[in-house]
Amino acid sequence: MSTATDTQLAVASVYSRALLALARERGEEDALLDELTQVADYLARTPAFIDFLGSPLVDGDARQQVIEKAFRGRASDLLVDGLQVLNRKERLGLLAAVAQAYRSQHRELKGIVDVHVRTAVPLSPALRQQLEAAARHFTGRTPLLIEQVDPALVGGLVVQVGDRKMDSSIASRLHEISRRFDERGSQEIYRGAAYVSPGEPASSASAP
Repeated sequence: MSTATDTQLAVASVYSRALLALARERGEEDALLDELTQVADYLARTPAFIDFLGSPLVDGDARQQVIEKAFRGRASDLLVDGLQVLNRKERLGLLAAVAQAYRSQHRELKGIVDVHVRTAVPLSPALRQQLEAAARHFTGRTPLLIEQVDPALVGGLVVQVGDRKMDSSIASRLHEISRRFDERGSQEIYRGAAYVSPGEPASSASAP
């Protein structure tokens, strides 16, 4: 999903909150998130369609007809009606931002927080579990790990929870996880074999 500017999100959040409120009344908040995510992904792949939706040169009635033909019967009425509201308000160009704002508000509603984790090698199940526990302690919410493997990292891991910095209460936990991750990465690099870090079952090792 593309990232919107702060100004776009501020305007889009007004519409996304209204959509979320209606979706909750119908018990469709999760389904609407999936639909908005799919639409946003499609927009990211088709910039020409974004231009069409946001162009002031395109007649609103023409966009209305395109929305009905493209989405009615294929998506929920809630989504289609929401698109039509954005069209009447000439805010369809903010559709990607609406989807992004809705996702953030949905996460808040469900008590979920995105935790971005960048590592030199993939996390093992044991280290992933420890990282989730540390993030849960730090945020008080259910962490959703978004993992990225970056071979350019010498070792350890980089963790970002939104724009928040880790405080001292979690720093020691992350330091220990990072230390163990350094050991695992070093073993794999210099010995060419899978390394079983302390506390992990021996069955997770594999022959070189």
